[in-house]
Amino acid sequence: MKVPKSSYRLRIANARPNLNAVVIFRFWFVALGILSFLGSAGARAQTADVYTVTGVSVDITAAAAAAARKQAIEEGHRLALNRLLQRLVLREHLNRIPTLTRAELDSLVLSFGIDSERRSSVRYIGDLRFQFGRAGVRAFLQKLNVGFAETRSKNILLLPVYSVAGASLLWDDPNPWLNAWNQISPSDGLVPIRLPAGDLTDIRDITAEQAASGNERQLTLIAERYGAHAALVAKASQDLDPATGTTMINVATRYFGGGGWESTVIQSFAFGEGETAETVLVRAAQEVSRQIEEDWKRGNLLRFDRSSELIADLAIEDLREWVEIRQRLRQIAFLRNTQLVSVSRRQMSVRLSFFGDAQQLRVALDQRDLVLEQSEVNWTLRDRRTGPDVTPAEKER
Repeated sequence: MKVPKSSYRLRIANARPNLNAVVIFRFWFVALGILSFLGSAGARAQTADVYTVTGVSVDITAAAAAAARKQAIEEGHRLALNRLLQRLVLREHLNRIPTLTRAELDSLVLSFGIDSERRSSVRYIGDLRFQFGRAGVRAFLQKLNVGFAETRSKNILLLPVYSVAGASLLWDDPNPWLNAWNQISPSDGLVPIRLPAGDLTDIRDITAEQAASGNERQLTLIAERYGAHAALVAKASQDLDPATGTTMINVATRYFGGGGWESTVIQSFAFGEGETAETVLVRAAQEVSRQIEEDWKRGNLLRFDRSSELIADLAIEDLREWVEIRQRLRQIAFLRNTQLVSVSRRQMSVRLSFFGDAQQLRVALDQRDLVLEQSEVNWTLRDRRTGPDVTPAEKER
């Protein structure tokens, strides 16, 4: 969003008005305007990623090819919306969403495309992609009083440890718990889950015992190698409930690293009639995956009924650094507005207006490698990618 000139308050720290100051003022005004325009398109495109649904497969047979194609595209619209809603909306709120007419559905779709298609005289097979409008979907869900989130987590690396006969299995073959995770569909939600390859490098980085005991050094090592923000150790074991005599699969999940992931969850899955350990483990993996999504969404719900703002100081080396950071800020669902408050040679102050509270904002910023910390006067915003932690005040000197 372009900030009106009337909202700028520029100052040069510890400098008297002179010709150099005038030049710097003019430089900031002109350059900020130009780079604001250049950076806006890419930022908007990246913000829309959460509302993009790809790989929507349709296969329809009808009396004629044209009818099959028409029905397939209509079916694709509904499938895409269902996937989007499952991605954003709390599972317990999905039953509040009514079946939409085609006109209502079309009002939420910005565009759709066909990635591939095959057709015969009576059949249409295709893979479609859809781009939904964030403003329209938000208004639709708010009207229904449905809780939803838009913040996408960084990758997390899941390490499935299986306990049997007093031993912990991770890289062993077979590891039925790892096999179960490999059988479920990859997440289409807000939390991308990665599974390890189980190769020699993985075996070198961490053992099953180190993962089970929560060895943070080794967990950090393997997570960083996979480019993951956090490691999730999911320990599963088959046990007998002494009270009922029912055979259970118990799963304990614990996160290491990554802002907002400090939690441990324990779930139990009873054997149904005719079920084997393998089928229960697959069911457990599916449910644990869903619970990971639900926990993330619940912690990152957009709270339109609560607005907050804060001023953050940001140390910068040059103007292009600010433009790149602002692009990342525009991808934050919680942010309503980012306004430049003041500028000096090596520092900026920005007013962040956002939904919810500061902790939610900090978690969302963390997914974009931006760190928000409380300082003595204002908050401090810094880019984790730029190396050593340097406060704006230190950089100003």
